[in-house]
Amino acid sequence: MRRIRISTISAVATAVALVGWSVAASAMPKPFQIGFGGGVSVPVSDAKDALKTGWHGTAILKLNMPGLPLDLRGAFSYSHFNLDPASAGFDGTGRLLSGLANVSYSLPFPGPLHPYVTAGLGAFNLKADPSASGVPSPDSQTKFGIDGGAGVQFGLMGLHGFVEGKLQNIYTDQGFNSALAKDINTQIIPVTFGIFL
Repeated sequence: MRRIRISTISAVATAVALVGWSVAASAMPKPFQIGFGGGVSVPVSDAKDALKTGWHGTAILKLNMPGLPLDLRGAFSYSHFNLDPASAGFDGTGRLLSGLANVSYSLPFPGPLHPYVTAGLGAFNLKADPSASGVPSPDSQTKFGIDGGAGVQFGLMGLHGFVEGKLQNIYTDQGFNSALAKDINTQIIPVTFGIFL
């Protein structure tokens, strides 16, 4: 009887230890994580005169810093917009390709939600494509830009979900394309929902 009790206690202790190790291991972030996301892209300031609200998709490579509330991220995004013909001078679409390097800082909040702030810089390639065949397509342009924002990370069915909003400021000379007659500061607010694997 005593042996049975000892065996039972040993089995329970082993199970508890394994569960505790599994939880601790799952809580430890991986050195590298790959993320995917998408959402809505909202032109603001003067850019909203040339662009209508669009959408975007993004892929992220995240480097976690052990023991620090920081991580480094490389983000590559594709954004799509419809042009406003009254401002651009023609019907068509615009696309924005970007590659950004970001630093994110996790705020010390307890609980299942983990807020963070982020800032970065990189390159943006902008291109307008007229829908009419007789309208010449302006050349694409690659410009330097910065972004900053905030987000929240959370558990999602065994994965790591996130929602974030940023303000991207692209240092363009004549807005989204060279066909525009006036200077336009290209500023976009992308709101992204995604997951890290």
